[in-house]
Parts: sequence; C-alpha cells; structure tokens
Amino acid sequence: MERAIDILNVLSQRRRRLGMSLDELARRCGVPVSTLKRVLGGEVAASFSTVSAVAEALGVSFAQAHAEDISAMRDRQARLKARALVALVQGTSALEGQGVDPADIELMEQRTAAQLLSGPARRLWAR
Repeated sequence: MERAIDILNVLSQRRRRLGMSLDELARRCGVPVSTLKRVLGGEVAASFSTVSAVAEALGVSFAQAHAEDISAMRDRQARLKARALVALVQGTSALEGQGVDPADIELMEQRTAAQLLSGPARRLWAR
C-alpha cells in the first residue's frame, strides 16, 4: 500500500508542478473532481484504470515507466492552446476579408505560447 501512496503523491505533485487545476485534470481523465481529491489525497483506494487515466492526463506512462518532462509538456500545451487561439483570430480576420499571412500566424502563435508560459499556470490549462 505504501508504494501506491507514493505513486499518488508523485501524480499529485506533478499536477501542482504543471499548474493544472483539479477541474481540468478531471475533465482530461474523465474522473469526477470529488473522486480525484479523495484518490490523490490517499483517502480511498483507487482502481488501476483510474490511476492510469490520471497518469495519462498528466503525461505519465506506466507502460514505459516514463514521465514526459514537465517543461516539454507545458511547452506542448502552450503551443496547442496558442494555435487554437490564433485560429480564432485568423477565422475572424478571414470573415472580415483581412487574411493573415502564414508567417504572421506563426509569429502570433509563438508570442501567444510565450505569454501563456510566462503567465499563471492555470491559464495554460483552462479552457
């Protein structure tokens, strides 16, 4: 049982280091927030499928006994979110007949990702 609690502590610490809220983690892994609180707090025994879903949402693979680097995972999330945000701007500009140059789009994505990484961590994960 000690080993299971160690794994849950690692996952809980990883969530905090990523700056991911419990709400966002719950959404990503399909586990209710109330269950996550109890499981990550070691209050209840969790099924392997629950722990596996939480781990996957946090970038940890049990199959390879490997966790994606925190910085790499945050960078990947920033790029994905920046791309989505810039696509919204690009779509609006296209509707107004003001197409955006692909090089400018790339620059906007880079700047947006940098802003996301330099701001509050929760903003990086929020929808």
